[in-house]
Amino acid sequence: MWKVFFSAMAEKNIRALIDDGSLVQTDREVIATWIKQIQEFGPESLRTGSNFWHDHDLFNDWKGFRASAFSVKGRIIYKVEEKRIMVVVVKVTTAHDYSRE
Repeated sequence: MWKVFFSAMAEKNIRALIDDGSLVQTDREVIATWIKQIQEFGPESLRTGSNFWHDHDLFNDWKGFRASAFSVKGRIIYKVEEKRIMVVVVKVTTAHDYSRE
């Protein structure tokens, strides 16, 4: 079974997005579904079928990371660490923002 962890920076991003009202309850429910899918079926399941999550590799500053959509603009940026069977979420954004802070 896969495990999903959030980096300290991702947790800080999420708290700030909740506090300013950008990350609403429905977004959090979709993110919870994303986590459940990874835990049950692995991160490769995000790319199969219709690719509902619009999951894709990132490049340049984010090379080695992936992004999944939880809304039209919202993204979960994460890295798969297969030797440890875990997914580490490093950033959550509601503005389709791939900048590294």
